[in-house]
Amino acid sequence: MWRRRPALLPLAFLRLAVLVLSLCSVETLVLPCSYGNAPRNGARGTAIRCKAFNLGNLFGEEEEKLEVPKNVAEMVSGLKSSTENSLNQGCSRLDIEFPPSFRLGVEDKSQKSSMVADKQSKDLVLKEVARGDRELARLFVEMLEAIGPGLVVAFRTSSLEKAAKKRWKLDKVNEAQVISFFDSKKSAFASEVEAPAQFNQKLRKLDCKCLLVVAPHLDQLRFVAQLSKEVQDQMGIILLNSRIFGNRKVKAPPRLKNFIKKEFDPAFHVRFFENDQWPKNSMIYRQVSKSGDAPWIIAVQRQLVGGAVVTKEVLRSQEEPNEEAIEAAFKKYAESSDVSDKVADFLEQGE
Repeated sequence: MWRRRPALLPLAFLRLAVLVLSLCSVETLVLPCSYGNAPRNGARGTAIRCKAFNLGNLFGEEEEKLEVPKNVAEMVSGLKSSTENSLNQGCSRLDIEFPPSFRLGVEDKSQKSSMVADKQSKDLVLKEVARGDRELARLFVEMLEAIGPGLVVAFRTSSLEKAAKKRWKLDKVNEAQVISFFDSKKSAFASEVEAPAQFNQKLRKLDCKCLLVVAPHLDQLRFVAQLSKEVQDQMGIILLNSRIFGNRKVKAPPRLKNFIKKEFDPAFHVRFFENDQWPKNSMIYRQVSKSGDAPWIIAVQRQLVGGAVVTKEVLRSQEEPNEEAIEAAFKKYAESSDVSDKVADFLEQGE
């Protein structure tokens, strides 16, 4: 059984992380690949067990207007703001999603996706997908650096764990700890009983206060769901690129899928649609504001000649829209084309 710690301890670490987030600039989050030895210092989506510790408007900033980001800098800024707002609202379970193999420029600043809805080939190279997951995880390691070694990053395989350690070169004493899940290729008994127990023991030994789960497999998601029930608000859990939300076909039992969707708040999502019948570079976006407002935004982005990016919002909804609602929104969008759309058509950069 998981030994229950006093509830104030994890919340104190999250409170400190929020303060650090509020003081960080966007530039401090987008990092080069060589970090060297530079010094570094529960959501529940529902109201159940949501221990709010809203720090208020410390710096007198105005409520941000939620809009779809047009570039990587705006995307990172939105991620930082949404994470801060979610933590301030007492959320200890977050789900974050970026497009597969999206280039944040963390490992190589010269390689950034110029558009947020930068749709790539469907034949995504696994190596690039892994890099995209790793860059997102590295971003969170910096954002939550105040938690120190209490922040644990879990990759789905030991090879991905080793690749991250080789790239990041973290301080083993003062920074996040990187581990991997159990080997899902073992026997059913080992996967369902022995390995999760060993992983639990590992987390206790590391004194984990916040767990970052990077692109988990189905069996690992099942374990995370069980872990979430056991630790309750004694540990923060953030899913990175779980791909469990949305209208996509996910090979997961309905009960597990529904639990994850109820338990974890989709605090920051950027997903492009794969339906060829819908406009090119169409996407769905969600970000949490200071007030807690977090609409789902359907939009179409285009990159014009010269690099300028234009965004047209198609739908804004408090609930994640289903496929029928999205289809209707795009139909209305096609019927309401105006002069600005014709100009954009003319200036749109060819692929």
